[in-house]
This record gives sequence, structure tokens and C-alpha cells, in this order.
Amino acid sequence: MGRDGRDVRHTTDESGNTWLTDEDGRVVTDGSGNRIPGPAEAIPDPISNFTTYDSSRGHCGLCGRLTCNGSCFK
Repeated sequence: MGRDGRDVRHTTDESGNTWLTDEDGRVVTDGSGNRIPGPAEAIPDPISNFTTYDSSRGHCGLCGRLTCNGSCFK
């Protein structure tokens, strides 16, 4: 799967949270005006080599996607 410009468009705020940005650097919001979280932080396990993702901001803990519907482990 290839990567495009949207994969790298995010910014980090003073609290260390990442947010998606558009091509002009403005933070992207959803239909309710809430900022959309940027990429999930990957947390590799040095023993098992299995990677999990920080789920504290709505990302799936297994695949790291915001829009995961459970198909990553079916």
C-alpha cells in the first residue's frame, strides 16, 4: 500500500497531541467542529515483535486506524 501526502500532514500541539492538517497546514475538523486526531503512536513489543497502537484517542489498538470496524482481527 502506497503513501501519499495525506499520510504526513499532521501537526503536534503544545500538549504533545497530533492533529490532521490540510495541504495548507490548517487543522482538519469533523462535521461537529472537533479536531481529528493524527496518526496513532505505534508501540512495538521488544519481546514478541508485535506492534500495538495507543488507543487513548480513538484509534484501534491493533491496527491504529480511527475507522476500524474490527476487520483487522477477523
